[in-house]
Amino acid sequence: MNEIAVGVSTGGSATMRAVRWAAERASARSLTLRLVHVVDESEGLGADLTGGELLRAAEDRAHGCLDEASFAAAGVDPALEVVTTLERGSPVEVFERISDGAAMLVVGSDWHGGQRASRRRVHSLRIAAASHAPVAVIPDLDLSGRSGVVVGVDGSHISDNALSFAAEEADRIGEPLIAVHSWDVVAMVGGEYGYGAPVIATDDLARAESEILDAALAPVVADHPGLELRRVVVAGDPVHDLSDAAAGATLLVVGSHGRGVIARFLLGSVSQGVLANLEAPTVVIR
Repeated sequence: MNEIAVGVSTGGSATMRAVRWAAERASARSLTLRLVHVVDESEGLGADLTGGELLRAAEDRAHGCLDEASFAAAGVDPALEVVTTLERGSPVEVFERISDGAAMLVVGSDWHGGQRASRRRVHSLRIAAASHAPVAVIPDLDLSGRSGVVVGVDGSHISDNALSFAAEEADRIGEPLIAVHSWDVVAMVGGEYGYGAPVIATDDLARAESEILDAALAPVVADHPGLELRRVVVAGDPVHDLSDAAAGATLLVVGSHGRGVIARFLLGSVSQGVLANLEAPTVVIR
């Protein structure tokens, strides 16, 4: 896992943001940057068109996208090792295969909260769900004036992995780590408010939830003594609270709890929710 792979199948400003974002991380970690363009056969470019004008035109566009992406990566670090890959097939299947040997998979998305969903957004969600590696989904947003790495913390093992990744990233770029632990009162008491719901003091619940966050953060404090750390414990909806915190941040990191035989097609509800409401570059740890 000595490379970061980034999809450049669509080109455009969202893709170039994703390429530059990936190039910065690859450079910082001394990793190879792999630029991948997939000619989607589902869009009428099947094997029977091999050598045809339509396929040649698509591959010419692909080479153009790869050249543009290579130029953007060189602008980040001229010494960065960059390799290009041109594939044919289903983008989700290709990126799933490539992710199995990558340190990270990066894709661009031209959709974020408040705008109409696009095909690129749907692809980014499906790729994130199928990936074996952490996935970064980069929206076409100007991050000027923003600061902080937001991470969702729920006390689980996957959450600990997300927290570790976020802490290292915050430490590397010199920005505060904003650890958000959002808990749902209704879920905690075991039902909706009303008759039959057990009576539990919310102050006691808030104190218990704060202790969960403190316990999760203890290793981070020990490993990153100089890191500015902000704790957020709130009773609410995790997707809303994380998206709200990410609106002013440079990065959001979440763990995915997708499970079962269809896990490769689904993300956990929180990670699915924040990717459907992109407010910042978002990394999903599985």
